[in-house]
Amino acid sequence: MNIRYLDFKKQETELYDEIWELSEELDRLYKEGKDTTDTIQRFGEVLEEFLLFRQHGGKDSLVKVKP
Repeated sequence: MNIRYLDFKKQETELYDEIWELSEELDRLYKEGKDTTDTIQRFGEVLEEFLLFRQHGGKDSLVKVKP
């Protein structure tokens, strides 16, 4: 299998996982009545990174998400 394809799938999976985790965190914070501002900002950054990743066919990460 093509190494490039495997790298693409790995990056894509990592982004999907991060989106899922942030979605779960947002849901939890909302249900607990806590402030979601920081999580929403991180969520937006990850979605932007994912969009750019898909538009550029998985080429180098164009947006650096803060941990």
